[in-house]
Amino acid sequence: MLYHNMKKVVKLKESDLVDIIKRVLDEQSVAGAPNGGTISKTIASPKPISSLSCVPLAFQSAISELIKQNYNKLFLKIALGIIGRESDFGESNRYKLTAPLKYLWALVGGGTSVGYGQVKPETAKEYGISVDDLTTAIGSLKAIYNVLTSNYQKALKSGYTSEPSSNYSEGTGNAALDISIAGYNLGVSKIRKYCKTSDPNIKKSCGLSGKTITEQVIPTYGLQNRKPLLDAGKKTFTVTNEIVPNYLPNFKTKRLDGVSITSQGYVKEVASRYKKYTCF
Repeated sequence: MLYHNMKKVVKLKESDLVDIIKRVLDEQSVAGAPNGGTISKTIASPKPISSLSCVPLAFQSAISELIKQNYNKLFLKIALGIIGRESDFGESNRYKLTAPLKYLWALVGGGTSVGYGQVKPETAKEYGISVDDLTTAIGSLKAIYNVLTSNYQKALKSGYTSEPSSNYSEGTGNAALDISIAGYNLGVSKIRKYCKTSDPNIKKSCGLSGKTITEQVIPTYGLQNRKPLLDAGKKTFTVTNEIVPNYLPNFKTKRLDGVSITSQGYVKEVASRYKKYTCF
């Protein structure tokens, strides 16, 4: 059987495919796994940790272990918030449907995101975390934690501070943390300085300072009158060199399932979850 992507062809024997599927279905014998790290096919309920009652039960053991290893609690809380947002701690129907398929695709070299926090394997690899690690509670937390702390350092170097975001009040109350969360969703390239433009409603990367830009807003309706709509959607503005401190951009993306996501909305969802983790 052949699996092909843009870069390489991977040959799999039937026995290889069977083994891969078993690895998806079998329980992980890893400390911090949502099933408590058992090796039995019968899922054992993890023992609750009373001091971590605010944490979803399946992740309490992992959080406890990482706290013992002196992981920063603030970033652990944000990591939990991201896992809640991305997969509802493994309980969302969308995650249950796609997780095994994504795992298989990642194993044969396909470009996808894996695990409770939807981390790309190549990103996890930078921190010594494997695809299998990403399918465990502790592995997902470690991967997200590393991405967040790296993003946070870049945010600080870009001039962000721990003061609230200047244009958004529903985040964490820490602008550097807000842009770090947005960068987790959008990519680290979006963590940068933003400047004012001649249009008071538009802010752009300060790397474009001095440039005049025309943007086109393409309508999705009124095809019979498309040209007037296209003309009306054009905006021309010049980027200044005046930095907007602690600015949280609001990029909009659309998933293949038709769900629209904004960077500010993503930060809001993660922040609302983070604020509930008051027990540690």
